Amino acid sequence: MSRQLALGAAVLIAAFAACHMLGLREHVSVLSGTPPPSGGGDPLLGVAYALAWFGGVIFAPILAIAAGVLAVVDRLRSR
Repeated sequence: MSRQLALGAAVLIAAFAACHMLGLREHVSVLSGTPPPSGGGDPLLGVAYALAWFGGVIFAPILAIAAGVLAVVDRLRSR
């Protein structure tokens, strides 16, 4: 179970990193009604980056901490 939580955290971090490397950060400005500095802008790309940010910054650390705690508890139970 702890490996699944750690894998979930890694997937969320990887998705956030991929969105960031693709330059989707500037598309988030569309959500506030302002055009991106480079012009154009797809609201779906802004939403995708925002969801990836929440996943990577908020949910991934929670999953990683839960995986660590669960691994420690499992190790203590096995003794």
